[in-house]
Amino acid sequence: MDKYLYIAHGYNANSHKHWFKWLTEQFQGVQSKILDFPNASNPVLKDWNETLRNEVDLSSGENVIVAHSLGVVTLLNYLSQYDGDINVKGIILVAGFYEVIPELNKIDEYIQHTDIDFDKLQAQVPNIVSVVATNDRVVPYELSENLSKRLNSKFITINHDGHFCDRDGYTQFPEVAHYVNEIFNQ
Repeated sequence: MDKYLYIAHGYNANSHKHWFKWLTEQFQGVQSKILDFPNASNPVLKDWNETLRNEVDLSSGENVIVAHSLGVVTLLNYLSQYDGDINVKGIILVAGFYEVIPELNKIDEYIQHTDIDFDKLQAQVPNIVSVVATNDRVVPYELSENLSKRLNSKFITINHDGHFCDRDGYTQFPEVAHYVNEIFNQ
């Protein structure tokens, strides 16, 4: 069966940032796609959902999706609204959240328009992993912890002072590669 890896970036990012390209290079025989959401500095949920709808094919194969930051809540919203069975073997949520971020009011409206069906996600996505930093300067630890509890996900804490961005030194992310590999090999 064909394997597909999709990567969803977050706010103010794009497909050329952080550790995304490196991650795609870690898997031979896996078709990878790093999504490019429009207007990453001024995101509109409808437009980001349209990108997922147009770029992510869940009709066949083994699908693993990695999402970072705002890409997490976007992905969860999209999968919650997805018609039919969700053909996803697993999702890895890096610096994830679903609640408004106290210090980042610019995306409050975006977050408030999401509608996440936690029960549906738990029932249809067999592997959910949350990866969080001990001291994320963008997404407070508690918000990622809250998300993990709502999804009943595996919760991985990494001793890191940052948001897993290239400016924090994250151009590679072996821990995420490990969990992608683990999910594909189940």
